[in-house]
Amino acid sequence: MSLLPGEVKTINIADSAVKAEKIAVGAVTTPKLADEAVTAAKLDENSVTTDKIALGAVSTAKLADSSVTNSKIRDGTVRPEKIASGAITTAKIAEQAVTASRLADRAITSEKIAGNAITTEKLANGSVTPAKMSFTPPSVARPITPAIVTSEIGDAQVTPAKLSFTPVTRPLVPPVATDEIADASVTPAKLSFSVPTRPMVPPLATDEIGAGAVGSSQLAVDSVTNEKIAANAITAGKIASGAVGPSEIQSGAVSTDEIANGAVTAEKLDPALSLGDTLTMFPTPQTALDQGGIIATTQPASVDLSAIIPVGTKGVIVSIACINQSYANGGMMAYIFRQLGAEYALQVMAPPVNAPGISNGASVIMPVADDRTLLWQAYVSGNNSTELVIYILGYVV
Repeated sequence: MSLLPGEVKTINIADSAVKAEKIAVGAVTTPKLADEAVTAAKLDENSVTTDKIALGAVSTAKLADSSVTNSKIRDGTVRPEKIASGAITTAKIAEQAVTASRLADRAITSEKIAGNAITTEKLANGSVTPAKMSFTPPSVARPITPAIVTSEIGDAQVTPAKLSFTPVTRPLVPPVATDEIADASVTPAKLSFSVPTRPMVPPLATDEIGAGAVGSSQLAVDSVTNEKIAANAITAGKIASGAVGPSEIQSGAVSTDEIANGAVTAEKLDPALSLGDTLTMFPTPQTALDQGGIIATTQPASVDLSAIIPVGTKGVIVSIACINQSYANGGMMAYIFRQLGAEYALQVMAPPVNAPGISNGASVIMPVADDRTLLWQAYVSGNNSTELVIYILGYVV
């Protein structure tokens, strides 16, 4: 029978009569499913896809243990609040992953630092104060006595900032001159060559010494001895002016050939030599001294000839006579001296005892002093007296 529009005809179907093959494809819609009718056993494997899972449907309880692997966690999704306290152990920290910026201020305490871990380069300049030392640094007075020497300063410790001046640059312009180098400041270690030792073996030969290389400043006092000078090596040009005195001239070495013509002047001649000087003889001997009654030894005395000979007289011809006035014993002699303390120039003895008379000495030419005086002396002994007469026979000018 035909049904009217909108009319539902109820058909009674026996229990379990509707089998799978009786249900049309797509016939079982959501309203046809009773709540909780689709159990896990009714789901085909891998049939619950991402779009079948409601947002927030996968709760902690729905996750199997160890089911959230590294690949299931999106990069950057594990935030600090997701990490449990104490969850990051040493094994979880990558090598060198903890940088200075990850450490909190004062987080590194003493017990966190390994023994001997703090080396010199880890210490900031000026960070080791006296309070950090296990000893009390000695107080240092300024200036330090004795001063710090070079060997007490470590290499490269004096930086330009510590200097009170600006270090010079190299090369120096202009270069250092010889007179700017202190004596003994260039040590053998500073030289690019080896310093010769003394004495030199073999010694320097003549041809190894440059002309004019050895000046007086290079020679030690008394270093050039006689054996160091070769025969005929000292020429006239090597002798300083005035260096050859009387003691340097060998006796008899100056012959006529060595004396220049006209070199011997009048003042170089002994006054006893006339050699062209004027000799004046008196027609009558001039009495220079007539002293009688000499009864004892007479000390040397001078006799003035200025009334007899002119100024500039070089020498005189002199004679003496002893006149025996009273002669019983003893004796007498008289002398004329060139100069006091020198040997006499003329001597005469008195006549024999008990033979009164005159005893004349020979004549002699002798120099006369600039003041025109002669020295004389008489020796008288015994019981007697005498008279001494000095005669000037002539003179040389």
